[in-house]
Amino acid sequence: MSAADEQILRERFSALVGPADGDWGDVRRRARRRLGKVVVAVAALVVALGAAGLAIGGEVIGLFADHGRSVPLSSFSERDRRMLVTSLCRHPELRARRGKRPEAFCREGEPSVEEIANDGSQAHYRVRYPWGLTCVASGPVGGRRDPNFGDSKIGTFGCNAGQPGHKLVPTPSRPITLDASFAASTKHPRLRLLRAAGLAGRGVATVGLVSRDGPVLKRPVRGNAYSFGSVADRPWVAIVAYDRRGREVYREPLRGIGKGFSEYRKPPVRRAVWSPGPPKRPSGAPLQHARTGDAVADVYKNGVVLLRFTSTSSEAYRRLVKSSLASSDTAGVGCVKAAFSGDRWEALGGGSNAHVARTMGARIANFGGALGGMPSPPFDVCQIWGTYGRYWNDAEGTHELVEVPFTAVGRRYLEERATARDLAYFVRTRKLRRIRLAIHRGERGPSADELARSFGERVVPLTSRSGTVPLGKVGVWTDGKLIVASEVTPGGRRLYVTVRDVFIGANNIRDLSFPF
Repeated sequence: MSAADEQILRERFSALVGPADGDWGDVRRRARRRLGKVVVAVAALVVALGAAGLAIGGEVIGLFADHGRSVPLSSFSERDRRMLVTSLCRHPELRARRGKRPEAFCREGEPSVEEIANDGSQAHYRVRYPWGLTCVASGPVGGRRDPNFGDSKIGTFGCNAGQPGHKLVPTPSRPITLDASFAASTKHPRLRLLRAAGLAGRGVATVGLVSRDGPVLKRPVRGNAYSFGSVADRPWVAIVAYDRRGREVYREPLRGIGKGFSEYRKPPVRRAVWSPGPPKRPSGAPLQHARTGDAVADVYKNGVVLLRFTSTSSEAYRRLVKSSLASSDTAGVGCVKAAFSGDRWEALGGGSNAHVARTMGARIANFGGALGGMPSPPFDVCQIWGTYGRYWNDAEGTHELVEVPFTAVGRRYLEERATARDLAYFVRTRKLRRIRLAIHRGERGPSADELARSFGERVVPLTSRSGTVPLGKVGVWTDGKLIVASEVTPGGRRLYVTVRDVFIGANNIRDLSFPF
């Protein structure tokens, strides 16, 4: 018996021992001398464990090592780091860095990450947070590249929030875990299993998918993990773990797969949207106070935010009431922390629904458990937004109905966000979408002059892809295949988006608005 095995047995079966009057060292010495009574006792223990489903052939099935290979946070992409560090943090913060993108960090400290399994196709990580929360993440080895959303190593993420004793790794009672992807649609209403992967405990050699007909689809366990990748569309009913001799040691049903609906019904339209009134105004002076022509904003230390319209006859209030008619007099209230450095923006925002009235508000705070990611006061911006779609060059514009900046950074953020939104809305107009699809089919696109004329006076042609345009105009350059759209912010910064037929290429607006 190795030291590691001894430690595992101590931890797993400590609940089974009686008073602390035994001598474990003496038991080990007698085990080495192979005394008959001890052999009988060990055999009895194995039989007992086998009867409980914990051991087969003398090996405890499902034990999982409590350690892994440390993985530095710096090895993950920006997208992954932000999710790992701030999405569950109770007090996320931002800091600008000279010559580098702003960094998001957690006031309570960073998580530690370990790779606990790797079968060559999927890597599995354990993420431990300073405040006691534990999570498990997984993703393809080498990561996944996405030109729109950014590169990522993490595809699934789960935590034991609210259940600190819940095991996210295999145990003797559940020797494999399952991360599965499912799909169903109006065209294919039957629930389908798309992918399956997970962790496997000690003694599990193979994992299989069992269907109502046909052979079992098996995959070997490598590096304490298994992966099926893409799964054929079959009526799968269970996932099964097998030991080295091919014996079934665990079975977990896959409920609902293959079942369809006799008639697909769209979910009923909700005729009412719940929205609360403003929170109670705290006693004492606000932490932040600012005024615009449309509203007055107060922010309190406990996260209470109150915005009061200067007049119910103002254009902003009239548009808000009009936009909320289809959503039970509901709008959004929120605040943002922003930072700019290295020619990039980073923002942390939070908010909630609010009932439309002259005074609207919310409490922007994180409440226990795994809830996190919302910024804490002080803020750079607070705002009210309506419930409506946006189109390029429409009457709604690119600003929110009410925007109240508290800082110079907040004012610049609002200006550049509005310009970035204008560009994002432009590249996804139906007219430009048709041109992008034609280029994708192999057709040559229009010239910059033709492109500008088709959109009207707000769009001007450029003779070079790095050219600039007057404030309020959209510049376009193209070589018939590639299109570059650009604008200048009120502060003089040039923003641009490169369009490669149906794909979005290099741009500097993704941290302010999402082009597609």
